[in-house]
Amino acid sequence: DAVGPPRGRVLCCGLKRWKLTAPRKMSAAVAVDAHEEMRDASSWMRTSSVQEAWEAFTEKLKRRQMRGSYQCATETLVFLQGLIGNTKFEHAQDMLDCVRAVGAELVDAQPMELAIGNMVRRVLFIIREEYSNIIQAQEADNEVSEVRERHASQVAAMQPSLVHRLSLSPTEEFVDYTRNVKGLLPNIMTQVNELKDELETSHDTIMDQAANHISDQSLILTFGSSRSVEKFFIAAAKGQTKGQGRKFQVIVAESAPYYGGQEMAARLAEKGIDVTVIADAAAFALMPRVDKVFLPTHAVMANGGLIAPSGGHMLALAAQEHSVPVVCITGLFKLCPLYPHNLDAFNELRSPDAVLDFKAHQAVPNAEVLNPAYDYIPPEMLDLYITNNTTTTTGGHQPSYIYRLLAEYYHPADHTLVEEF
Repeated sequence: DAVGPPRGRVLCCGLKRWKLTAPRKMSAAVAVDAHEEMRDASSWMRTSSVQEAWEAFTEKLKRRQMRGSYQCATETLVFLQGLIGNTKFEHAQDMLDCVRAVGAELVDAQPMELAIGNMVRRVLFIIREEYSNIIQAQEADNEVSEVRERHASQVAAMQPSLVHRLSLSPTEEFVDYTRNVKGLLPNIMTQVNELKDELETSHDTIMDQAANHISDQSLILTFGSSRSVEKFFIAAAKGQTKGQGRKFQVIVAESAPYYGGQEMAARLAEKGIDVTVIADAAAFALMPRVDKVFLPTHAVMANGGLIAPSGGHMLALAAQEHSVPVVCITGLFKLCPLYPHNLDAFNELRSPDAVLDFKAHQAVPNAEVLNPAYDYIPPEMLDLYITNNTTTTTGGHQPSYIYRLLAEYYHPADHTLVEEF
């Protein structure tokens, strides 16, 4: 892939430094603050082992040697686990500042992998939650606790609106994270280990639900290459026990210009699944015969929308025209609390050589070739998200339920890691 943006008009950038608009001038104070924020992350690397791990990890992200949301999420969590365990903090606020500063630079190193920021936010949520639990336990018998409980009951009686529920709680401004509490670090490390186990078993939890969403003799349409979708189909064909496997047919759109669908179709055929590969343009003609459409997921946005590989929007439009259910398979580590106000910020342009090679371009020198990496699919085109959330029996959620998952796994104060100038 090209190091810089392709020549000509750029549809989307992803990285701030590639914006075509004229850069906004920063005042001297803002520039100093930005420089101080850049130095914060490296200043937390107080041991040689953490410093070496930090340099190696950021170098891999900048060189894009780690691809895929799952690998980026796993490596991010492992690094944050080592950072917290090998760094001495004075109080919880010190730990929050460290994780936030480090997370901001990790996101800046690879902004297209939204799973990196998601894992940073999950760790920040764990720190806040464990600190609050300890403080509440210590103040259970004093007068301060009674005042807060009385104030909380008064607020609950007011029946706050949905906007108020999604915002910061009324007592959030009184939380002082600089108090010294005992047992905070062990509790945080325990919760981070549980998060790591959840991440490692996310695919297994999703695969256990395969038989509930795929029936016998059904015709499934999918797109491109996705390990999650592939394992989901294999689990449905095998079944949890002998004799419970489903017999179904899969149609895979080849996903030009990289043709990842052909590779996944070959792997499914090796497992004994009836697979047919079609051209992307033939998806609309076959859609009336399809029972369900399964889409791969790059990220799930806060409004329930989906960031999918390029070409997924075409399948969603065809499915909507023929009233075919669209199902997305994703782990909770892909749940992002950001809203897609600027779609260009969640997309990037890849090398146009995959679409039109250099020799062919010489015949039409004035042609403009764009090769976007992702598509945005609005929530009204989606019917169900299958996740590794074990709070429900099926693990499936409608796009309108995403805001509830955000409240369970992220703190509102941590939604934005990188501030805009």
